[in-house]
Amino acid sequence: MIDTHTHLYLPEFQDDIDEVMARAEGAGLRRCWLPAIDASSLPLMQDLDRRFPGYFSLFAGLHPTEITDDYQAQLSLIYKALQSGAYKGIGEIGMDLYWDTSRKKEQEEVLRTQLDWAVEMDLPVLLHVRNAFDETLAIVREYYNKGLRGVFHCFSGNYDQAKEIVEHGFLLGIGGTITYKNSAQRAFISHIPLSSIVVETDAPYLSPVPFRGKRNEPSYVPYVLKALADLYALDVDFVEKQTEENAISLENQKKHK
Repeated sequence: MIDTHTHLYLPEFQDDIDEVMARAEGAGLRRCWLPAIDASSLPLMQDLDRRFPGYFSLFAGLHPTEITDDYQAQLSLIYKALQSGAYKGIGEIGMDLYWDTSRKKEQEEVLRTQLDWAVEMDLPVLLHVRNAFDETLAIVREYYNKGLRGVFHCFSGNYDQAKEIVEHGFLLGIGGTITYKNSAQRAFISHIPLSSIVVETDAPYLSPVPFRGKRNEPSYVPYVLKALADLYALDVDFVEKQTEENAISLENQKKHK
């Protein structure tokens, strides 16, 4: 199992990270992907990577809700970090118009900038989209023929959007919300090829049932896999193997020159 989206470097884990990691390994997690939120995330992620060598894949990026007046300086720091070769991709990036729409233009600019980097550096992206699916997809469409690849993390779109995205080589990140009875994605996810699905937690957020409302952690990935196995009417071991292979393939994929 690979948790393709977790924020174990956040303060919520500072007091018991050893126990969290032990539970993750005990549950069968082989690796976790750590997406940044802003430039200040990077040293925290690097410290965690040194503490548990070989367990993490690091992603650097500027999250849409972290765009402040100094965003150009933030982008410069993140670009320099990406040039070091220490990062497997660019994330967590995207658009979020849930809390605030006042920086919509800046969000669009920052997203395009980081998508340009992804094409330039041949790196996958981890896309955050909240209350901005049409806006985000309109921008991503500009890159369909440029070799852009990645994951729509915590996928919250509809079936038509899912179908379009996977037809253009993107993966859908499915997490704890798929276990919620009110999840709209439960109605159609089995119509999406399993080869286009990866699993995630977004820890410490969005815990699956029966932990909803509590802190999430990578050891809860099996609950996501079980929900997907039920929806696809497939053996859970098969779903686990396929989604892990999908994640590995994305991480190792390079454009054909």
